[in-house]
Amino acid sequence: MTRVLVTGAAGFLGSSLVDKLCRSDHHVRVVLHDSTYPISRSQNVETVAADIRDAKKTWETTSGCDAIVHLAAKVHAIDDSGAEKDYESVNVEGTRHILDAAVRSGVNRIVFASSVKVFGEETSGCVDETQVPDPRTAYGRSKWRAEQLVSEYAERHGLTAVSLRLPMVYGPTKKGNLYRMIEAIDHGRFPILPHLSAVRSLLHVQNFVQAVLLCLHAPCFKRSAYIVADTEPYRVTDLYGWLRAGLGMAPPRWRVPLWILKSGARCGDVLQALSGRPAPFTTEQLAKLIGCAWYSSAALTRELDYRPTYSFEKAVPELIAFYRDAASTGY
Repeated sequence: MTRVLVTGAAGFLGSSLVDKLCRSDHHVRVVLHDSTYPISRSQNVETVAADIRDAKKTWETTSGCDAIVHLAAKVHAIDDSGAEKDYESVNVEGTRHILDAAVRSGVNRIVFASSVKVFGEETSGCVDETQVPDPRTAYGRSKWRAEQLVSEYAERHGLTAVSLRLPMVYGPTKKGNLYRMIEAIDHGRFPILPHLSAVRSLLHVQNFVQAVLLCLHAPCFKRSAYIVADTEPYRVTDLYGWLRAGLGMAPPRWRVPLWILKSGARCGDVLQALSGRPAPFTTEQLAKLIGCAWYSSAALTRELDYRPTYSFEKAVPELIAFYRDAASTGY
């Protein structure tokens, strides 16, 4: 039985991973801010309370572990203004504390959850690991610096370590933009999108879990970082259509022209600038709908036999069922 330390275990990714690790007969030590958080009742789960920004506390969590999956992070937000120090303290220095603790405790294997944001906000085509990182936000820069730390420690101390670059992860959760998109479509607040050719890569949470398990058992890694995504990218127009169908809605009879969406987004920019409060629809939000963000996980498939089995279209019933249940229970 392998003892795996999981940071950020209370999050969507962490809770899904912990559940799978327990069912795979691993012993899991989870690191939480609040030790009373109901992470799992399995006898294979040990809970410790610690803040990865606290070096001493972090050192105390790693003793006796065989591997660390480092998921804890300050997550990406639309408004990064003034957040550079927060991203630095959690995503960079917190990762440094985890790596120092691993070296001190003799933990050899590290899997770090990074982000495709290390490449910037959009792509001009399909991006793979040969693309030079060029982060444009505080979040992206912090993830890139953390990746570099993981690589440096691996080389200096002989660690078996890897970073996984993730696009938006989806699944049954209220966290993130997808749940809000479903809710907006259901209540008629989401614009009826035109036919868009741009594609975006996404990652089902169970495909992410599969990738982590592969990394925990791989003898070695041929590269310091891998992109992890579903098999194919998705057109936002298709995502919108699948969600409408899942909600029981008929296909739209008409679509909002792109120029109207752009005009509405510019109005949102002005409103946000004048009021100092977030507007419901801005140019930045529109870019996330119409911009290309396409990433290839071919290297992970080729080198670690990654075979994603979940896709967005097949996951829609699960997503809608979760949304309906959450809406009815107020969860």
